[in-house]
Amino acid sequence: MTPSIWTIRRADFSAAVLALMCAAIFLPTGAWADKAVEPVELSDIRGMRYCEFLLIYDDRVEIYNTSASDGCPADKWDALDVDALAAENGAVKAQLNGPKFWAVDAQNISLGETKSFGGIDARYGATLPLSAVGSGEGADPYTPFTSAKDQTFFVEAGQPVYQLTDAEGQTYLLNAYGGQVTDGDPSNLVDQLQPPEGWRFDIVTLDAPLTVEGSSDTPVHMVGDDLRQYYTRYEAGGQ
Repeated sequence: MTPSIWTIRRADFSAAVLALMCAAIFLPTGAWADKAVEPVELSDIRGMRYCEFLLIYDDRVEIYNTSASDGCPADKWDALDVDALAAENGAVKAQLNGPKFWAVDAQNISLGETKSFGGIDARYGATLPLSAVGSGEGADPYTPFTSAKDQTFFVEAGQPVYQLTDAEGQTYLLNAYGGQVTDGDPSNLVDQLQPPEGWRFDIVTLDAPLTVEGSSDTPVHMVGDDLRQYYTRYEAGGQ
């Protein structure tokens, strides 16, 4: 069941309800809601490598993600030509995001059509406002933005949660981390990130399962850090 508001709850973690999608994946809203999507579930995604393709148009950004496809082969990824990808898709610009690695244990998400980008299959997952790409290198660091999405994150008991807390005390859950993270261990972000005054990065180990649910009917609050990694706001006090 899709909730009508953001909620965060502890519940028995079901390995059967595991799925996809991240860092900045949103369901289309308003005039953009013209792409068919379907529920997708993936399990055991913590540490899973994936890549994203951003097609930037005059009024929106469309995102395609490889998490439910056949992966993101390094040789094909390294050979991609973003100008050619933009031209092939009628976009003003194409942007690559990744490779990245999921920082949660599972997700539920809705995905749409599959496109091939230089031989890499990826499924439609989101439409974002242009503000989400900021200066063209991803959302401007530590500048919250909103969209809407039907997306559920799951974190198992005993697993770490990597989070940012802003100057107002709002907490954001790290969705995924990039290849620039030292030793591939997101706990090293404590030393790598440079949050502005009043912000902090923390690692919390859960003593019970955590579920964070979102709805396309309600604004979803997001933020990016200085390494172009994305976080979803949640009520940490509900842990």
